[in-house]
Amino acid sequence: MRQTYERESVFNGMMDSVPDIIGFIEDACEGAAVGPGVCFDLTLAVEEAASNVIVHGYRGSGGMLKIRFETTNGDVVIVLRDHARPFKPGKVRPPNKTVPLEDRPLGGLGMHLIHQLMDEVVYEVLPDGNLLTMIKRGAVTEPS
Repeated sequence: MRQTYERESVFNGMMDSVPDIIGFIEDACEGAAVGPGVCFDLTLAVEEAASNVIVHGYRGSGGMLKIRFETTNGDVVIVLRDHARPFKPGKVRPPNKTVPLEDRPLGGLGMHLIHQLMDEVVYEVLPDGNLLTMIKRGAVTEPS
């Protein structure tokens, strides 16, 4: 039977916290027996999500960003909680893949990338902020 693994940390929602956020996810992956390829995907998804909160939610002014990493039944569940202004996922347009890469505007791929990397993404607006839950199924390797 697989054991659960839980880890949580709170960060100052500023861009200079991003390396610490990446380190937190990498350490959690190691502690939870997540392989390097899946860990890369998880780290990239969290980096994109955290950067979106920092840049668009807090608009660079900083604020609480709590990240929870847990495993259950071989899946990894990562939850980001913030007190930033609400995000409106319906206003984010998917990238136009028919336009050549060099002609596309910079940015705007974060949510698309997160959805490609994760198996399930759920966003909730709370009375005092936002909750983003990302799930990667079958991410935990069995100990040998």
